[in-house]
Amino acid sequence: MYRSKDFLMMEVVDIKGKKIGFIKDILIDFNKGVVTGFSISSYSLFHKSVSISKKDIISFNYKMIIKRSRKEEKLKFFPLKGIDVIDKFGNDIGIMEDIVFDNITFKINGVVVSKGLIRNFINGKKIFLIKELILGEKNILYYGEDKKMNFKTMPHDVVGKNR
Repeated sequence: MYRSKDFLMMEVVDIKGKKIGFIKDILIDFNKGVVTGFSISSYSLFHKSVSISKKDIISFNYKMIIKRSRKEEKLKFFPLKGIDVIDKFGNDIGIMEDIVFDNITFKINGVVVSKGLIRNFINGKKIFLIKELILGEKNILYYGEDKKMNFKTMPHDVVGKNR
């Protein structure tokens, strides 16, 4: 599984080894629940930004190697980061902090929701499945049921009690 932060600032080169730029944002299709590509900030002064479709990616590790880039505008993740997540009763659940997606299909599996630094440290962050979320203009609606099983990210053993 990947998160958006795994790709930020990753250098992008083409097949010939020419440096294109670095990844500045992730392109998503929220309704289909997939990462469609990446937005690249170009090193060239004449090219402001370009997009890369996931089908044009040859490989990536610490650098991304691509076949070609395009000039397309799609929905970007970072303008959505920090948007409020509410439940079907209008209660504030938190803010969208990150997405979690599959490392092969790039299908978005979940959205990481934060309630603030102190609450994150005490209770952890919540992860909601993408199929239970609807993207609106001002917020994201969580319409899933409150289940007995909740996904959370918890802080590691900071004090070192179990050593």
